[in-house]
Amino acid sequence: MVIAAFLGIAYAAYDRALDFWPLGFANGLRGLFDLLGGLLLALLIVGILLVWFVSAIAAQYDRRFRGMASSFIAIIIVPVCFGTIVTVPLFDPWLWYAIFNKSSFEAAAATSGSSQNSPKFAIIDARDVSTGIAGVGLNHFVALIYSEGDPHKHVYNDSDEEKLGSNSVLTHLYGNFYRRDEYW
Repeated sequence: MVIAAFLGIAYAAYDRALDFWPLGFANGLRGLFDLLGGLLLALLIVGILLVWFVSAIAAQYDRRFRGMASSFIAIIIVPVCFGTIVTVPLFDPWLWYAIFNKSSFEAAAATSGSSQNSPKFAIIDARDVSTGIAGVGLNHFVALIYSEGDPHKHVYNDSDEEKLGSNSVLTHLYGNFYRRDEYW
């Protein structure tokens, strides 16, 4: 069961790492990690789940119910751990990036070109974190935004809201920090 938890956490951490690692930084290593790492990790997980399923069926045939139950529980643990790591905001690397660099990001937002009367708004960091083969999947762009007001008003203009509404997601991270995911 520990191995099952490790497999679910490893694949989710792989997914989260590629969601934070930009394309321009160590591009060859990231490309290799993106194409080969995900495929090999997925094949490993599917193979191990298949072995556990066969062992559960064999244990049921031999009337070893404890072995059957532990194999089925291990099969269930993998997607539960994956889903937990992917959905819980505590495991988002963008959250920790905003927390650890809060003072420098607030200073950068203060020096941005917003006027004195309006709330501060700044796009702190924007990255291309697209995965897969170019042209096959969607391009994925992530931006870290600092906003003291309503970020929806600054992120979407009236004309852009319909266009970007279907492929852009704005998530509150921490304090005045937001994460915008755009898919093209």
